[in-house]
Amino acid sequence: MPRNFYKSLFMQTADLILYNANVITVCPLQPRAELVAIRDGSIIHVGGNDEIDSFADNIKRIDCCGKTVVPGFNDAHIHIQGYVSRLLGLDCSPASASSIADIENIIRHETAHIRQGGWIKASGYNEFYLAENRHPTRHDLDRAAPHHPVKLTHRSLHACVLNSLGLSLARISIETLDPPGGMIDREVDTGEPSGLLFGMNAYINEKVIPPLNDDELMRGTGLVNHSLLSCGITSIQDASVRNGLKQWEYFSRIKREGVFTPRVSLMFSNYALYHLENRGLVAGSGDNNLRVGPVKIILDEVRGRLNPAPQELNEIVLRAHMAGYQLAIHAVEEGTVEA
Repeated sequence: MPRNFYKSLFMQTADLILYNANVITVCPLQPRAELVAIRDGSIIHVGGNDEIDSFADNIKRIDCCGKTVVPGFNDAHIHIQGYVSRLLGLDCSPASASSIADIENIIRHETAHIRQGGWIKASGYNEFYLAENRHPTRHDLDRAAPHHPVKLTHRSLHACVLNSLGLSLARISIETLDPPGGMIDREVDTGEPSGLLFGMNAYINEKVIPPLNDDELMRGTGLVNHSLLSCGITSIQDASVRNGLKQWEYFSRIKREGVFTPRVSLMFSNYALYHLENRGLVAGSGDNNLRVGPVKIILDEVRGRLNPAPQELNEIVLRAHMAGYQLAIHAVEEGTVEA
């Protein structure tokens, strides 16, 4: 094909050229390339360096100096606001804490920087990687922070530990019954709450701990954005089961203000279906930067029986399907997968 054909084809269509690159295309017909032409965020041409003159001179060009260029990665299951909280809180993951004593030291150090009575939030612990090979308890956290309420979140986000002051503020005592879908771990000898809570993380975040203020939320979102882009993640699917119109507005804002770069598919709680339909938001609504994803349902066996019960689950699934939504059902235990 004559060169003037390429010039006429691409001069007015590309707005960014990456060249002198080691392009891994993930296409068996053309596994390697040197040049990528982009228009409005989409790749329109992949080829060799010798084609660069086919594009107009005023098009933005980036010399990759032989560095590798790959397609962006998609994170199919992430919780952005949970990630924000983790980056703004204390890191108690195995990389930072190999024992409960380490966790205590991390929390104890933080007490000097938080006003007395202010919440200390930590996350990422994994009991299997702790020297004690067990979950921390309220007594462990009390030693570290007797005058601050503490919430330590498990790496799974499905369990957390509160110290005694935290339990008091959450109004969880020996008389407190297990909530639907949740379980309060109790000390064998006394029946008192041990501090370990299963399936109650969202409740504690929404009803007990003061929410992040706007400055904290935007600062944390910026940190998440940088973290994802540094790993080559250019699109995500937020799978938070509590998502509703409030979260849709949050994502709309951070996309509109340029705080968050990756494309977003947003899962929604089944409880948000009515509000979504009233706003005219159906499956696929939105655009290439933010769109409505599946309806998410958490199915668990925290207390030895299915929650929601099979009949209720069937009704939720039918309603979502009839409304035209995809479904994403969280199931971990053998019984929930079978259901």
